Amino acid sequence: MRNVLLVTSPLTEAKNATTYAFERAKAIGGGLVALAVLDPEVSQRVASTLTNVGFVGEKVSDSIVDTLAREQRTQAEALLREVGELAAKAGVPYTPLIEEGDPSEVCARVVETYDVQCAVLVAEKRSWLTRLLARGAAVKLPALAGCEVKVMED
Repeated sequence: MRNVLLVTSPLTEAKNATTYAFERAKAIGGGLVALAVLDPEVSQRVASTLTNVGFVGEKVSDSIVDTLAREQRTQAEALLREVGELAAKAGVPYTPLIEEGDPSEVCARVVETYDVQCAVLVAEKRSWLTRLLARGAAVKLPALAGCEVKVMED
């Protein structure tokens, strides 16, 4: 079965992208694979930034990394639960995935494993602070070679 891949951040509510992904999945007669990628480097980068600018000390930094990682996972689980409820109502086969690692590598593996025909990427509207703390957490499009890519801003 051909699938549609919805790639989102655990910190983003992606209503427009989710709706589009459901429509595409129905159109191709396939399922929806929703992927939340947890990039461990993001937590490290945030803690490092807070330490470098003097907001926190070295000892507190480790605690921040653990707290941010737990919060990312909790938010990803909640997001994927919501998408799952919508999938059940829409009658679309649904596979939720939470993966840790480099977003490009994770996406490339998921595209191949789940026979993805279309990937829907969520480009979030971000404040200057979010851009500063999460820079570099983008999926590189070559990782999605072989499938249609739709980038949506939510």
